[in-house]
Amino acid sequence: MTERAAPLSGTGLAYEVFAPLWGILELAAVSAAETRSLRDVSLADFVQAHRAELDGILETVRVIGDFSAATMSIFERQGGWSEGREVTAEYLMMYSGCIEGYPPDTDDPVVLGRMVRMGGDLQSAVLMNALVGAATVRGPGVEKAPRLVVDAVRGAGALLVGDGEQFARNAFRMWRIAFLPDILRPDAPAPPGVKEMLRTYAHALEALIDPYTPLV
Repeated sequence: MTERAAPLSGTGLAYEVFAPLWGILELAAVSAAETRSLRDVSLADFVQAHRAELDGILETVRVIGDFSAATMSIFERQGGWSEGREVTAEYLMMYSGCIEGYPPDTDDPVVLGRMVRMGGDLQSAVLMNALVGAATVRGPGVEKAPRLVVDAVRGAGALLVGDGEQFARNAFRMWRIAFLPDILRPDAPAPPGVKEMLRTYAHALEALIDPYTPLV
């Protein structure tokens, strides 16, 4: 996360990125299945059908965090699709911030749709936060990393909702309001250098996907 005081290990940073990306994959599998029953959702089939797109996202993630091949292999090994992992109501609740009470009626398309939409919003903001955090600690620098962050989030959005551009724009806006204020305010404990780095990334990301248009 961008608010940490000391850098995590490469593996720790990677897990922060992998966790929301795993969530987005499961949410996308549910959305793509267009079914009223989670029993009919196949995460393995979804990953197989979108293998090329997922590999592209992962390669971008690798560059952003300068992650080793061993670290990147964690994503595949622990993703669960090769072992027939099922998408469950409990995981959807976690990804969607418990927007529904337990147990959620996932046979109700309104309930399931709400969980997928809320989950997409939450996990996209968390993913952007994790990518920015990895970039500031290990990335290729502010000249290249913001574009890569946008590419990764846009790719994840294309898997989930089809419109990667709007997904990335929404993710940026949610990240900016949910994560940055508590870090950037004057009395926040983050070192001045961290605050300036995050401001630099926020400004660069804004210029790429949500440029300011003067009112007059």
